Amino acid sequence: MPDVFHFSAIMEPHRAEMFERPLRKITDDEVLIKMEAINICTTDYQHWDGLRNHQGFPMAGGHEWSGCIIEKGANVPDYFQIGDRVCTMPPYCGVCRACRQGRTSDCLNRPKRAAADDEFLGGKAFADYHIADYKFLLKVGKDVPAAEAGFLEPVSTAVQCVKKARIKPLETVVVIGAGTMGLVNAQVAKAFGARVIVTEVDPRKIENAKKMGGCEVIDSKNCDPVEAVKALTEGRGADVVIAAVGLSIAYKQGMQMLSHYRGRFVVFPAGYPKPELEIDPNEMHYRMLEVIGTFASTSADWIDAADLLTYGMIDMKWSLEGKTFPLSKIQDAFAAAATPGAYRITVDLANIY
Repeated sequence: MPDVFHFSAIMEPHRAEMFERPLRKITDDEVLIKMEAINICTTDYQHWDGLRNHQGFPMAGGHEWSGCIIEKGANVPDYFQIGDRVCTMPPYCGVCRACRQGRTSDCLNRPKRAAADDEFLGGKAFADYHIADYKFLLKVGKDVPAAEAGFLEPVSTAVQCVKKARIKPLETVVVIGAGTMGLVNAQVAKAFGARVIVTEVDPRKIENAKKMGGCEVIDSKNCDPVEAVKALTEGRGADVVIAAVGLSIAYKQGMQMLSHYRGRFVVFPAGYPKPELEIDPNEMHYRMLEVIGTFASTSADWIDAADLLTYGMIDMKWSLEGKTFPLSKIQDAFAAAATPGAYRITVDLANIY
């Protein structure tokens, strides 16, 4: 087993570096993972870009990863074997009221990811080796490409979105935005049986959404998207609108796209700078509208997401930019990820140079 591992950290806005540290021995409840790939999510690159400084520095985070078990502790059950492809969900205490009700994302006693033996924040997942507690691991099929397996966390958030919005088969769902998470939400909603319409202004993303298939696509730059949705629904509007971009104009259009009665509007991402959402409370009352916020995901959502990926019910290649950087080029990787309009950028953790 290796004596050292390499990881990257965001030291300050627009500066990320790679470091080497001794690799400790695993405990009886842990596994050692040879990391394969990690995708740079919006939270990661916005932190690098100086938009989320409240998260602190130096940040050695990362969560959209996949890797293979190469060593396991004495208490790790046979369900996990050497060579298994795994990803990890956020830790939770398992004993608080929220956890025991199954809402693990609401855990108020979440174990800290910050290392106790050095100055870095985060769980050090932008790394070539990673140690994890087996209780928070999930398996993903080896037939899924490593970068696509890294979408387990984003897919789980879309699963929770579908559940919170109570999307049912044959309902019409509009997803505003054909970016990374717009396409993830579109595919998950489709997998749950919905008819999906995607709206987008960027020609490249419009074309990508059309190639992905499984949904109708509206060019919002060259037509009124609200009228287009009404035309595609015989004037009824959408049962559910998922705003997959954090923009005031998207929120305004989304509310206008809803069916007259009982429409559900979902605010999926955070927006930086903070967008505005205008709501007429009387209209909400008389039309029985719902505005739903969604964030993170429970352990049940993660399990569903792993099945969607493993059984090929969704295809994450459409949400990847197709650009991969070695860990030693982490600065270049963040710069690429922060490029406006980019899909997910992947960092190769198997080959750090």
